[in-house]
Amino acid sequence: MALPLAYLIVRAFGASSEAWELLFRVRTAQILGRSALLVVTVTGASLAIATPLAWLTTRTDMPFRRTLSVLTALPLVVPSYVGAFLAISALGPKGLLQQMLSPIGVESLPEIYGLPGAAITLTLLSYPYTLLTVRAAFRNLDPSLDESARLLGHGSWSTFFRMTLPQLKPAMAAGSLLVALYTLSDFGAVSLMRYETFTWAIFQQYQSAFDRSIAAVLSLVLVLFAVLILMGDGFVASKGRFYPTGSG
Repeated sequence: MALPLAYLIVRAFGASSEAWELLFRVRTAQILGRSALLVVTVTGASLAIATPLAWLTTRTDMPFRRTLSVLTALPLVVPSYVGAFLAISALGPKGLLQQMLSPIGVESLPEIYGLPGAAITLTLLSYPYTLLTVRAAFRNLDPSLDESARLLGHGSWSTFFRMTLPQLKPAMAAGSLLVALYTLSDFGAVSLMRYETFTWAIFQQYQSAFDRSIAAVLSLVLVLFAVLILMGDGFVASKGRFYPTGSG
């Protein structure tokens, strides 16, 4: 792992001044903003999907919850470009959904390409990272804490937000970190969805430029972006409150 990073640093710092000037162009800032927007959108949506699913499969007696536990983790085995292709086939122009709705007069659907399609695809593929960590945290929670909160007069929602949620924060942060890094490094989904991110820009520079130092400079920025995400996750984890878990 250290060797590719060392090569990247050497290649980037050996680049010409013109390559480094590329970082200060408006176009580069726009791509950075688009990448950050995608990361935030996918991470937030994954949390919104994973947390209720983790609760359903660990804290309820709903039928087939074990089967659901397995099925909800299956997106992890689907490559992002395959997921993007399926999303386009289902939701794109003349896709499956469009064909189903055309008999009732729906002639077109909202545009799937760009941020909406990339966010939907990556959310559906990466939410299991958050789901698995939050589910494990749910299983390790001490049920007596919730029971004590209810005996003190707290309702279900109050108990969840005051007792359960603080205990889940470390797991939610860990899962969100995995989702954010997965989204930041993805190329398959964003390329098929025609959404320009840093991985797309790096690929374009690598393919079109004879001097690939520009691609190395952009790659180094992507690494620094990932480091900032790691630092942010560490900060959130350090501010989290920890409670005893387990029943024994």
